[in-house]
Amino acid sequence: MSAIAVEPQRDAREVAVNFFTLLAWELRHIGRSRLLWTVIGLLALAMLWGAYSGAALHRAQSQAIERSRGSDAQWMQQIRERAQRYAEPAESSVPYWQDPTDIAGFSRYFLRAHSYKPHLPLSPLAVGGSDLMPSRLPVKLETPFGIEPAYDFENPRGLGLGRFDLGFVLVYLLPIAAIVLIGLLATFERDHGMLRLIAAQRVGPRAWLGARVTAIFVWLTPATLALMLGSLILAGTDLSAALPELFASAALVVAYLSFWAALGFVVVSAWPSAAGAISLMSAWWALLAIGLPLLGSALAQRAGDAPAPVAYVDAQRRANDAIAADRDRIVAAMFRARADLATATDKVATIDYATRMSFLAPELERRLQPLQQRLERARDRRETVSDWAGYLSPPLGMEQALSALAGTDARRHREFERQTRAYQHALREWFYPRIQRQIASPTPRPIANSYGRMNFNEYAAIPAYRETQVSPASRAAEAWSVAAWLALLAAGLSGWALHRLRRWPTEL
Repeated sequence: MSAIAVEPQRDAREVAVNFFTLLAWELRHIGRSRLLWTVIGLLALAMLWGAYSGAALHRAQSQAIERSRGSDAQWMQQIRERAQRYAEPAESSVPYWQDPTDIAGFSRYFLRAHSYKPHLPLSPLAVGGSDLMPSRLPVKLETPFGIEPAYDFENPRGLGLGRFDLGFVLVYLLPIAAIVLIGLLATFERDHGMLRLIAAQRVGPRAWLGARVTAIFVWLTPATLALMLGSLILAGTDLSAALPELFASAALVVAYLSFWAALGFVVVSAWPSAAGAISLMSAWWALLAIGLPLLGSALAQRAGDAPAPVAYVDAQRRANDAIAADRDRIVAAMFRARADLATATDKVATIDYATRMSFLAPELERRLQPLQQRLERARDRRETVSDWAGYLSPPLGMEQALSALAGTDARRHREFERQTRAYQHALREWFYPRIQRQIASPTPRPIANSYGRMNFNEYAAIPAYRETQVSPASRAAEAWSVAAWLALLAAGLSGWALHRLRRWPTEL
């Protein structure tokens, strides 16, 4: 009896390999990569150091603000004590520039007022311009247009280089991490001669390379978000006080990483080697992060017809000289234009310097107003150019959006200067009528032969600076628009890469 060997029947079902199957495999494979965890570890160190550096700078500035407030309060207490002593009779009166009970003398020689720009809860996210733009400004009645330059003693070379902060890591180092990972991991098979074996399988180039780049993005994005949150917490940030800005910053990071992953997807869709891919992506990084911002800065400097700083100082000097040479005629004309002072024109030559400046300081501003308007128009144009450049250069747009969320951007500082100017106007409107009232109808001394003039004791009624802040939602709105633009760019680049990956390269 013969036996017939019969081969057992096997299930010939084919295993479907699609994008999600490949993505699951790539996630496991890349998650075991030492390169991935090395890059994430370096990012962690950089973020921790950047957040600490920015938070330390802002803590020092906040402490300086508190010291300034304390010094002003102590100064005012000394003024009150001196005013009590000056109310006593004396053989001779004190000169007005040493008399805090004289309204004119106090307004010029004793008034200490400041405007303050406190840091927002999420300020460690980005230093922005907070190391260049002052967080407190002295406010004096005679300063043209309210802003008196204030300087901190710091190395100008260090200021020129900028701060190593968390924003720097997110804007400039995070793309480098994406470039290294995509450049090395997405070209591994090409460099090792394995691409032909991959192409022989039942898988298309779109699914295979798309799954590889997506897996890199999926690993890098949550790691970056977790490191950003951890760095902010360790830097002492109260995240609960800045939830709208925090969510917007997270959306920015995701959209920004999406853009660089999509750009890397386009580059590796041409099937370059690792060296070629990293070189090309680095060139794009240099163009977008350095080249376009420099070009935008050059264009912004030429926007408008702002006078040169030297020309502005010269114009201010000429205006001061012209007013000083004709001061009595200017003040006399102002006296004649007012019903309460028209009969006191004979006192024009005898009024003190502080009283005279209550008339001449606004006149100086009136003469300099055309130049000031040119400066403001040129600044508006530069800001417009910078805003548009932020959409052409994603790193620049990302940097501006992070600074806006942190409250360290130029737009907030300009609003701070505008509020400082408004505060100066409020002080003038409070002091000038009181000063000028003493010309025609001086207040009699309440005590005969008192040491002080005693026509002013309203120290508690002097207007104080009150800052108004935009809402967190308004700050986050700009960041959301930038995030939406970056996501749109990422979608367009991904579509371009998928179009290029319709078939495997013919030279395999």
